[in-house]
Amino acid sequence: MLTYNQNGTSRGIASIVFSKPETAAKAAKDLNGLLVDGRPMKIEVVVDASSAPNVPAPKPLGERVVQNKPQPKPATATKTAGATRGRGGRGRRRGAAAAGGRANRPKPKTAEELDAEMVDYFQSTENSNPAEGAAPNGNVQPAANGGEDMGMAEIS
Repeated sequence: MLTYNQNGTSRGIASIVFSKPETAAKAAKDLNGLLVDGRPMKIEVVVDASSAPNVPAPKPLGERVVQNKPQPKPATATKTAGATRGRGGRGRRRGAAAAGGRANRPKPKTAEELDAEMVDYFQSTENSNPAEGAAPNGNVQPAANGGEDMGMAEIS
């Protein structure tokens, strides 16, 4: 049986069914690598399922699962005298940073404090003088050009 592509051209693949296994083995031995139209033949012997060796049955799940996880220590266990917390051991503590991890950080602001800051910010930007050339959003406004609207073509 020859195999063709969608254009009807041969893909260069053929399947041959042998009635005797010895004949298939001899053909594979003698013809594998033989040049046909300048290309070497590659021969693979494929056997049907009835001739294939049986696959061993998988192990039961109980034999495949391994329970080597260390059990957690009970909360009532006493600590040893030399035990330290975290990485690095002794001598690595640096003041409040090691104790709480929040040295030199301000405490978080409440929602009310953040809202008050927001109100103050918007009131200060509304009260700014637009004649100074700054818009309420902080962008510089273009010159008035005598009230005349200039298009893009006129600018360049």
